[in-house]
Amino acid sequence: MFKMPRFTLLLLFICCFSTVFAQQRVKNDSLLNFIQIKDENLREQKLVTYIKTNFQDLPLDGLRLEKDSLIGLISNSKIYNSDALILLAESIYEKRLLRFSEAKKLMLSAVEKVQKKSNHFLLYTFFSQLAFIQTDEGDAIDAVYSYELAKGEVKKLNDPYLEAILYVNISDIYYRIGLYSQSLFYLDKAQDLSSKHQLHQVNFLRLVNYNKAENYFRTNNYDSLSFYHKNLLALKGQSNKLYTSQKRTGYYLLLLKHDYKAAILNINLLLKDSSYVKDDIDEQHLASSYFFNKQIDSAGYVINDLLQRPMLINHPEIKFQLYEMLGEIAQIKNDNKQAALNFKLSLQQSKQNINNLTQVGNVASQMKISDVQSLYYENMLTYKKEQLKLRFIVAVAFLIVIIIAISYRTTRQKRHYEKLLHTARMHELANINSHEVRNHLSNILGLLDLMNDEDNEGSELYRTKHYLHYSAEQLDKALKNVSKKLSN
Repeated sequence: MFKMPRFTLLLLFICCFSTVFAQQRVKNDSLLNFIQIKDENLREQKLVTYIKTNFQDLPLDGLRLEKDSLIGLISNSKIYNSDALILLAESIYEKRLLRFSEAKKLMLSAVEKVQKKSNHFLLYTFFSQLAFIQTDEGDAIDAVYSYELAKGEVKKLNDPYLEAILYVNISDIYYRIGLYSQSLFYLDKAQDLSSKHQLHQVNFLRLVNYNKAENYFRTNNYDSLSFYHKNLLALKGQSNKLYTSQKRTGYYLLLLKHDYKAAILNINLLLKDSSYVKDDIDEQHLASSYFFNKQIDSAGYVINDLLQRPMLINHPEIKFQLYEMLGEIAQIKNDNKQAALNFKLSLQQSKQNINNLTQVGNVASQMKISDVQSLYYENMLTYKKEQLKLRFIVAVAFLIVIIIAISYRTTRQKRHYEKLLHTARMHELANINSHEVRNHLSNILGLLDLMNDEDNEGSELYRTKHYLHYSAEQLDKALKNVSKKLSN
């Protein structure tokens, strides 16, 4: 047997340790950068994204170390709301370990801490996280209520992206319990927000297209599934989640075409693919593919393995289908006793599922009524605003018309008065010309005739000159008066 030299083993160990240490240091550096952000809102958004991304994607064996490291850094930083962020990290950790009760308690404590501070972003985050826990626990009713509380907070934030993501998350609850029309209703709302506000983030578009594809797969709508599968293939990105969505919807098409042999091959290859994010749903479809391909032993093995998993304990919507398949497998094997037991278990799970559907349906109806009322009040508010705006525009227009009318009337009156004044002045000038100027001019001409008379003696001539001088002065005054009036 080949033995690796000790030096080589030691070198490999050092390399592996260095790689892990380097990755951990990069993560810590990123976290420290986020902690040092001055803007409180931006810092909280970055930290929440960091916590959720790292804790949800990390393998379980490295999760405890990551949690302790993160909590230590946040505790030492003494940033605002650090205690609430630590509770979020602890809650996600407990959820990953399937300790749902503890995860919910931690999340409710976090909600209590930030409710006093009216931090709408953290409340939205915590109510959404609480809904995630309740969904995984199988408590769809409380999950719907938690999302309703999250919706109230996101409305206060006025953030269309967060609101659209919330609608996608709500749709997932209805999809899980088989209320596909309700699920598509919320996905349509998310898509409407996307179109209205041009939300083109790849992750968001992946979520909407993938969730729609899931719904159309469950309702056996091949054409719609194919359409959204093509939409997913058209998205560009390097994320494992996008790759997973593209591959999963690809084998969904094979299942709807009843090409179970190809689907079995496809699913088994994906379960070995390190880039593919595996889920229990893949093995559920693998089991049903084996069953319909008449590989009943393989189907039974996968189903029994699935039923042992803690995640399915509170999910009757999945378990009743699995027990039903086991019952049919037992029938094929002529094991009537086992078939009867499995069908009984399937019936129990079916009843529980129907009961959950009824309750969630009632809650969904109440939420729809609430949505309609909210939309009605929003429309009423918009209508009142538009009405007030219209009234203001009409009032301004009316005022402008009045001002124009007054201005026009004033201009006309001014012109009329100017015309009257001009006419009066013309009459006055004509009067001055006919009475004063001509009168003085006639006097001067008469006096000049007297001066030319040879019979005029010295005293008479002197008196005539005196009158002539006086008439000339009066004529000068009259002409100056005329000149002044002409200037005016």
